[in-house]
Amino acid sequence: MFDPFILHMPPLDPPISLCKKLFPAIDEWHDQLAAEELNPDNNDPIQPIVAPYAFVQVIMMLRKPFIQGSVLMMELHLCHPIWQHSIFSDPAYFSFKRQVDIIALKGSSMLILIC
Repeated sequence: MFDPFILHMPPLDPPISLCKKLFPAIDEWHDQLAAEELNPDNNDPIQPIVAPYAFVQVIMMLRKPFIQGSVLMMELHLCHPIWQHSIFSDPAYFSFKRQVDIIALKGSSMLILIC
């Protein structure tokens, strides 16, 4: 059954190098916050860096599904200004997009054979 409110992700992970180009400063923030969290001088019982560290981890986890979903969303909203970002003209992105398109094409041909 097809649900128009669910974006089905391709079963392919984008390259790590491509993920790191999306929100590139987040890795640096992650390292800084991790160092603060592990600091033995940090005896503060409130732990003020817990929320920022968790937020940074969420952003890092969202890079992969964002890139995966962008391939399909680009087809639906071709003229959206977000596609002008440099990551979408990166050779690694074009390679990933090509692989996703091949998988999608195989999946649609399998659907035709089943029906």
